[in-house]
Amino acid sequence: MLIIEDGTGKPDAESFATAADLASYAVKFGRTIPADEPAQEALLRRAAVQMMALSWKGHKATTGQALPWPRRGVELDGEILPVTLIPARIEYGQMALAVEIHADDIDPPSKRTGAVTRKRVEGAVDVQYAEIPNDSGYLLPAAPDRPSATQFADYLARRGLYAVRA
Repeated sequence: MLIIEDGTGKPDAESFATAADLASYAVKFGRTIPADEPAQEALLRRAAVQMMALSWKGHKATTGQALPWPRRGVELDGEILPVTLIPARIEYGQMALAVEIHADDIDPPSKRTGAVTRKRVEGAVDVQYAEIPNDSGYLLPAAPDRPSATQFADYLARRGLYAVRA
């Protein structure tokens, strides 16, 4: 059973969303997730761990909390958010990230093929795919360039592209 963060800064919290929330999200957005609750909970835990690696605005509300939210000092649209608030987009972002992680589990980027570069039909079909090197930037794991990143955008310390003067 997942321990859900409720805005109090629980030291043992594992998720912002429940397995039922994730199942509902998957139906709403037409996404595939495992049918069993323990596997759904595992995806949510994995997404929460990934979220800990992101640079969020503000600071953790308490030093002992397990997850990156709730936070103090987060300004959004000119207002400081309440310390106990877990924004809905944080919860939705975790669920989007969980779905993305599952998609990469069942169809790993390293196993995907490139575009068809040659197809010959004679007695048998001969199809050749373009090779995509691992460093091409075209095939990435779930984070960060997926819908979850869109959900998190306003709450991250840095957003968008930045120019660096040399």
